[in-house]
Amino acid sequence: MLVPSLPIAWHANKTTRWCHAIGLISLFCYLSTWVLAFDFSRSFEPLLMLTYVVALASQPRRGSAFLDPLWVLLGLWLLVQLVTLPPAMALFPDYAGGQIDDMRGLTKVFMILPIAWILAGRTSLTLAALAVLIVGMVVGSLVRGEPPHELMQLMAAGERPTLGFKNWQHAGVCAGVIMIAQACFARRFFRATANSHGWRQGLARSAFLLIAIWAVAAWTFSMTRAAWLAILVVVGVALLGALLAWRRGLTDQGNLNRYLIVAILCGILITLAVAMAFGDRIVQRLSAEHEVIGAVLRGDLSAVPSSSIGFRIHAWHYAFQLFQEKPWFGWGPKSHIPLLLESTNPVEDTTLGAVVERSGLRHFHSSYVTLLIANGAVGALLYVTTIAAVGTAAWTSWKRRLMPTDIAIFLALFFLFWAVVNAFESYVSYSTGIYLVGAIGAIAYTYRMRERLNRLERSSAASRLPSPP
Repeated sequence: MLVPSLPIAWHANKTTRWCHAIGLISLFCYLSTWVLAFDFSRSFEPLLMLTYVVALASQPRRGSAFLDPLWVLLGLWLLVQLVTLPPAMALFPDYAGGQIDDMRGLTKVFMILPIAWILAGRTSLTLAALAVLIVGMVVGSLVRGEPPHELMQLMAAGERPTLGFKNWQHAGVCAGVIMIAQACFARRFFRATANSHGWRQGLARSAFLLIAIWAVAAWTFSMTRAAWLAILVVVGVALLGALLAWRRGLTDQGNLNRYLIVAILCGILITLAVAMAFGDRIVQRLSAEHEVIGAVLRGDLSAVPSSSIGFRIHAWHYAFQLFQEKPWFGWGPKSHIPLLLESTNPVEDTTLGAVVERSGLRHFHSSYVTLLIANGAVGALLYVTTIAAVGTAAWTSWKRRLMPTDIAIFLALFFLFWAVVNAFESYVSYSTGIYLVGAIGAIAYTYRMRERLNRLERSSAASRLPSPP
C-alpha cells in the first residue's frame, strides 16, 4: 500500500486503495509539469477525476458519498451553462468553439474535488503536493523561460520577460504565491531539515534559498503592479494578525518576537537588494500613470487614454453597460472578445473596439468583471458560493484542530492575495488559475472531505452490524 496511514474511507476496499495510489502518482505528475509541458500535464485531469469517481462509486454508501456540497454546486453550475451557452453560441457563432473551451476552463475550479480526495486530509500529502507544485513551477520556468543572455537583454531594453509562463503577469503572480508559501512554511521546513546531516541538509536548504531568490526576482522584474500591491496587502494583514495574536495571548511572545525580527530583517535586506537593482525602473513603473488615476478620480473618462490602467477603466465602464443588458445569465464565456471588438465607446480620438483590435487586449482584465459578463449574476454567485464553501470548510477544519495553523494562515493569505490580483487581471480560467486554485483549494477542502467521508464509512459499518437479539 502506497500510504499506510490513510483514513478509514480510503481503505474501504481494494478498489479505493488502488484508486488512491494511481491518483497520487497522477497528481504529482499533473502538478509538477504544468509549466514545463502543459499538454502532458492536463492529460492527467480525466484520470484524476476518474479515479475519484470510481473510488466513491465503489463504497457501500455511494449515494451519500456523491452528496458533497461541491458536487451539488457543480451540477448547478452546469445547469447554468445550459441556459447561457446556446444563445451565446447563436449570437457569436464564430466563437462557439472558444466559448465551450472557456466554459471548461471555468468549470475546472471543481478539480478541487479529486485533488482533495487524493490528499486524503493528510498534512504530509498536502505539503508534498504544494512542494511539487512550487518546484515544478520554478524548474519549468528555468527550462522554458528566457535564457540568461536574453533575459539580460530584455531587462536592459526595459522589457518584461515571460519566464516560461503565459506572460509576465502570470509569472509575477506565481512568484507571489511562492513567496507567501515559503514565508508561511519556513519554520516548519527548517525544523524538519534540522535532523538531516551533511549533504542532505545542505541540498534541501540550498534549494529552498534558490527558490526564494527566484521568487523575489521574478516578482520584482515581472513588473506586475497587481502582484506588488497584493503582496503589500498580505504583509500588512500578516503583521496585523501577528499583533492581534500576541495581544490575545494566542502565541508565545518570545517566539513571536524572534520570528518578527527575522522576518523584518529579511524584508529589509530584500527591499534594499531590489531597490539597488531595480529602484529606478520600479519608481518609473509606479508613477507612469498618475495622470490617468487623477482623471479617473475626477470622473473625466474623456481624459483617460488607452494606457494600461486607462484601458481597464474604459473596458470596465463598457462592461457595466453590457451587464445592464444581460444581468442574470450573461453573454456567455468567451463572448468578451467579440463584444470588445464591436464596442463603439469613445476612447481619445477613436473607439474602444479599435483600441482592442490594435493592441490585442481582448479581455476585461478582471476575473470578477469577466465572470459577470460571461455568466451573469447567477453564474458569478455560484462561483463565489463555491469559493465560500471551500473557505468555510477550511475554517471549520482549523477550528476543529484538523488543519494545522500554519496551513490555515497560508490559505488565508493566499486567497487574500488571489482576491487582489484578480481584481486587475483575468487569471481564473487560464492555466495559472486552474492549477493554483485546484491545488490550493484542495488543500483547504481536503480535511473537511476526510471528516465527512470517514463519518459516512463509520455509519455504513455500524449499519452492517447484526442487530442485538
